Amino acid sequence: MADHIFHCQGCCRLLAAQQMYYCPECDGILQVECRTGPQDKELIEFGGKYFGSGMWKYFELLPIDSADNVVTLGEGGTPLLRDRSLSGHWKMDIELHIKAESLNPTGSFKDRPMSMAISKAKEYGQDTVVLSSTGNAAASAAAYAARGGMRCVVIVPKNTDPGKLAQTQAYGAEVVGVDGNLGMCSVIAQELSRAFGWTNVATTFINPYTTVANKTVAYELHNQMGGKVPDHIIIPIGAGPLLAGILKGYQDLTYAGLVDRLPKLVGVQARVCEPITRAFVENKPVRAWEKHEQSIAAGIADPLIGYERDGDLTNKLVRKTDGVMISLDENEIAEANDLVEKKVGLYSEPTGAVAVGAVKKLYGSGFIKDGDCVACLLTGHGFKYSARAKRELTVLGSVGHAIDYFGG
Repeated sequence: MADHIFHCQGCCRLLAAQQMYYCPECDGILQVECRTGPQDKELIEFGGKYFGSGMWKYFELLPIDSADNVVTLGEGGTPLLRDRSLSGHWKMDIELHIKAESLNPTGSFKDRPMSMAISKAKEYGQDTVVLSSTGNAAASAAAYAARGGMRCVVIVPKNTDPGKLAQTQAYGAEVVGVDGNLGMCSVIAQELSRAFGWTNVATTFINPYTTVANKTVAYELHNQMGGKVPDHIIIPIGAGPLLAGILKGYQDLTYAGLVDRLPKLVGVQARVCEPITRAFVENKPVRAWEKHEQSIAAGIADPLIGYERDGDLTNKLVRKTDGVMISLDENEIAEANDLVEKKVGLYSEPTGAVAVGAVKKLYGSGFIKDGDCVACLLTGHGFKYSARAKRELTVLGSVGHAIDYFGG
């Protein structure tokens, strides 16, 4: 319902919104711009009249023309948990919050952008969507396509987590594996989109509508924190649309006069595949990642082959907020996941836990200081990670055995 246009991040042209993926003049990345201002204060704080809860309570601030076209499973409205166990465990005097995006309907943060993308595809009269994915976006696209009565074609690396594949196939999607990495999958999905006119709903920066949905995370953080702006928001990064959307949301909050500053945005990658972090540290353009090591945080291990400029845009936005990009090694990721589950009580996949792991590292470097307010995005549910180690079960044969076992 919000008036919107496309803003090219390359040549800065403003373009009428239509179903397209890149700027027709310079082939630049497109972002959706919705007009917001002081008149939107009540909408941001209380929501509109069309939907009572979740992401779509902000319908009037999102680029959908008709509420009848919204395809929703109740995404958004995820809990923000104040945590004292982790900060106490690490002996940090900080205010730590965890936004549990893992509790969206299909178990990941992908549900906000996918609800938007499928809704917009419906509004454009499309009947088939296609995407490349390592799993979470695939499952989300399949679910929302099923909800919207659309065909869904998914291109995944052949080594994708079987749990995510099972979930995706359960919704009826056509899933095809590729003997290659996510970059190759992306190329195939783009060519299928061109050849058959299918809507590409990949959650890189290719579809402008997926990114803008993530601004609702910022709206929710604002309301859940009583208007307080976190000093830092820490976000797992594959390509960066979640970070870009959160920044867009906080910019909306400034335009509406609800906040007077932006949080510092921190992106986190896995050390074994860190094209964006490497470029940030070197202050150079992003280069595709050449190595092919596997990470337990597979959802952010994106080599960015063929869409390196996604990483350039992410680094530009991180710098705009005086934030940083960092990476965690596999041991740090595993430790973070273990702590999120044992100290916070949230079942998490390693990809989602990296934001929490980054807190320890950033505090150690002095970037996070005592007294700071920090919000972490936990992006994926533990059911998504089927490779976790299974512990042998102790079997009790009788009541007496149980008494002896626990009493001894």
